[in-house]
Amino acid sequence: MTEGWRTLLLWGGASLVFAATAVAFVLWGLNGPAYLVDLIAAYCL
Repeated sequence: MTEGWRTLLLWGGASLVFAATAVAFVLWGLNGPAYLVDLIAAYCL
């Protein structure tokens, strides 16, 4: 039973990483690197 949950969590985490990477590349392509830098700076400050 626990192996199923571990597999599900692993696939869920991998999916989130993949989605975040895809969004970052889309934003990079649309607005260039300055947009991502500004976005990160806005969240960190």
